[in-house]
Amino acid sequence: MGKASKRKKSGKHSPEAARRARPGGGINPGIAQIARNNVVEIANKGRGLEQALEIATSAFFLSEHLTQRFEAENPLPQLVACKPGCDACCHNLVELTPPEALALGQHIRRHFPEAARDRVRSRVAQNLALAAGKTKAALATMRRALPCPLLHGRACSVYPLRPLVCRAMHGLDRERCEAELRSGSLAGSRYYAHRHEIALSVSAGLLEGCGALGCQSGTLDLARALHDFFNQENPAASWLAGEKVFTGLPISKNPKT
Repeated sequence: MGKASKRKKSGKHSPEAARRARPGGGINPGIAQIARNNVVEIANKGRGLEQALEIATSAFFLSEHLTQRFEAENPLPQLVACKPGCDACCHNLVELTPPEALALGQHIRRHFPEAARDRVRSRVAQNLALAAGKTKAALATMRRALPCPLLHGRACSVYPLRPLVCRAMHGLDRERCEAELRSGSLAGSRYYAHRHEIALSVSAGLLEGCGALGCQSGTLDLARALHDFFNQENPAASWLAGEKVFTGLPISKNPKT
């Protein structure tokens, strides 16, 4: 599949060969098309809340299925180092699509007790205040102070519904991940490129499908998206009606000092 399969054929499918691939890289058109078609097919069944949620969960399933299938056919030369209690990746900036934001927000509304919902709201507000006026580069250097608002007790409180980008995040050296979190660096991270390619391709198809439906389809910041969700009575219905529900990525191009 795309770059990953080419590495295998050339004998270069290894941590060293894959480590320099970065999020934002290659998109597999075939995977993106499958994800887009899934969006349209689900919406054709109806334009209600459950369809909006199914759009996200189908994308999660597709990403997981393709990753597992690829790794079953291409055994990893080095095991992924991620274990329970490892939360370095949970301090990275998380961008997601509107259906993912709707699924997360609705899950929190339905399943979190009031105290947990209040905790998430408080952390969202704190993250937005700290991030205001800063570039992505500046935020990366201070990521230790910006844990995901859904991180609780060094674990993801919404793990089954975690965004696609979170499903791509992983490392091959836990000590290095923790050291980079302390220093604010991302320069030495080692990981497998195919996981990012799959997640990014599904995300791209998801956005294309949303656009085909006439629904808001821009990339969102997780904290801002949750803020927007909780400040609307019925964001899923508004989104399905073609209204602008989320404010996008309010990150400055010129950092304030």
